[in-house]
Amino acid sequence: MAYANRNQKLNKILKHFTFMWVLTVVGMLVATQLPPAMVMPLSIICIILLIITCFVRSMKLAHSIMYSIPFLMGILLFWTTQFYIGQLGQQFVLLVFGATVVIFIALALIGMLMNKDISNWGSYLFTVLMVVLVFSIIFIFVHVSNMVGLIIAAITVLLFSIYTVYDFNQIRHNHVSDEAVIGMALNLYLDFINLFTNLLELIWRLKNQFD
Repeated sequence: MAYANRNQKLNKILKHFTFMWVLTVVGMLVATQLPPAMVMPLSIICIILLIITCFVRSMKLAHSIMYSIPFLMGILLFWTTQFYIGQLGQQFVLLVFGATVVIFIALALIGMLMNKDISNWGSYLFTVLMVVLVFSIIFIFVHVSNMVGLIIAAITVLLFSIYTVYDFNQIRHNHVSDEAVIGMALNLYLDFINLFTNLLELIWRLKNQFD
């Protein structure tokens, strides 16, 4: 019974996860018609919405906010990938995206197959996430050295790799309520997006460091 319930929850989560990617593609298409000057205000709005979702997931309003985030992320992802395409080349960016898919699936399998319940990791991961988020906001306005940026990118890749294992482990042990299905789909979506963008950041920083 528990196994069937878990699979049913996983299917629901993956459906919402897929829909969020549809919204991301729509956002990327919209971004082609917007000026680059929109990056800063949209980044700030997106960060604010992400913070809000951390505290209002029990409210009906949270669902509309959760669906607006992938759309905004799509707009920002368009400009982010354009930057890295200019720096690393289109084929390399696509290669990193493919590698991210493989890594994400591998981490998902680890989380789903792990018999140990790692729910107690949540508070520690959230603390690290808040620290990374605060520094990310600061670094929007303050220039940092390439080495500092490289270290932050490496920490973020590690953080969201662990978060991916953690989130799928939560599903594995039936810790996701019906009300939290959309929230978990958003978690998985953000795990992937952050893995992808920070892998690009890490590679770009490494390239700059050794050029």
